[in-house]
Amino acid sequence: MQERDRRAVQTLDLETLPREVRSAVEAMVAGREVTLRHEGRELGILAFRPAVLEGAVVAGPPAPAAEPVPVEGVRDGVTVVATATKLSDAARSRLSDELGPDYIVLDLLKAPTTADVVLTHPVSPQLLGSLRAGFPNARVIVTEIDDEELGVSQPGPVGRLLDAGAAAYLPPRPLREVASSVHAYLTGSAAPQLTAGPAAAPTASLPSSSDDPAE
Repeated sequence: MQERDRRAVQTLDLETLPREVRSAVEAMVAGREVTLRHEGRELGILAFRPAVLEGAVVAGPPAPAAEPVPVEGVRDGVTVVATATKLSDAARSRLSDELGPDYIVLDLLKAPTTADVVLTHPVSPQLLGSLRAGFPNARVIVTEIDDEELGVSQPGPVGRLLDAGAAAYLPPRPLREVASSVHAYLTGSAAPQLTAGPAAAPTASLPSSSDDPAE
């Protein structure tokens, strides 16, 4: 009975954890080492075993061969993109090809801390803060990915709303720009940019007033 109790799986709810504990757990989920101390003595390093967890970077400890690409190994003028979203080698290769020869796309755990861009699916503000701390010079770009051909599906709240029937998504902006963008969309001058899937009606990410075509 005691042996079974020792092996029982314990569950933690991130939403109920104290801020410092939650930050440490999210850093561990992102693939970083978390050292456990007691009375000033180091007890060991906590490890994370990945599972399906929406809104978080799903990644385990780096494999022995997963060492960061040295900065000197990247030629001058190349933009280094680190992907926090879990992608296959084929998917990263396709993304790199689509971006062009002046880009190199690397897994988050292999990218140097000097990476120029971090590409991630929607995550919590705390995890986003961890990504920014780990790559201080990078611009963090949040995107939802749905590529059936390459087997990548990382939807977020916007994608789910569009799939549920919303016609368009408008990012936060002042009311004046909201009115201008909604008018542009309803009159057909806003080009479709986001779609909710082949069976749904076209949707769009509405432009700001500065994006409106000149009359």
